[in-house]
Amino acid sequence: MKVRISIWRTLPALLGLVLVAGGIIFALTFNLFLKPITQWNWAPYTIIGIWLATSIVLIVLNSFMNYYEVYRKYVVVHKGFRKLIYYYSDVVYIDEEKSERKKMIHFVTRHGHARYLYFDSKNLLYPAFLQYCKNRLSYEEYKMKFPQVKL
Repeated sequence: MKVRISIWRTLPALLGLVLVAGGIIFALTFNLFLKPITQWNWAPYTIIGIWLATSIVLIVLNSFMNYYEVYRKYVVVHKGFRKLIYYYSDVVYIDEEKSERKKMIHFVTRHGHARYLYFDSKNLLYPAFLQYCKNRLSYEEYKMKFPQVKL
């Protein structure tokens, strides 16, 4: 089942990226913006227009190219043009307290890699992880097996 990542979870990071890019563009073209706004020629307006258009395109692409596919044995995470597959059998620990508090699934794979996934908009991913991950360890077992992993 295909589910979208909640736009409200990814929007702050994307807006931060857009504002940093706008700051860099403004810094590079600072001398064009020194005149009073009534004396601007076409260049500052063009720069602002291109920046706004690019920002809107990035936000729309982000909402359509980042999503999850939830299956019975695994989850496919689509991040742009990349696909990441997480098998439920590879998940050994899920930090349920932190996941519910932060609205982001915090889990560790059997290789000791910490992973983080945003909650989806329909709230199907987190219950699927809790239901299908059968190899989960308790917190004490997880800390004994992977003492170097921090969630």
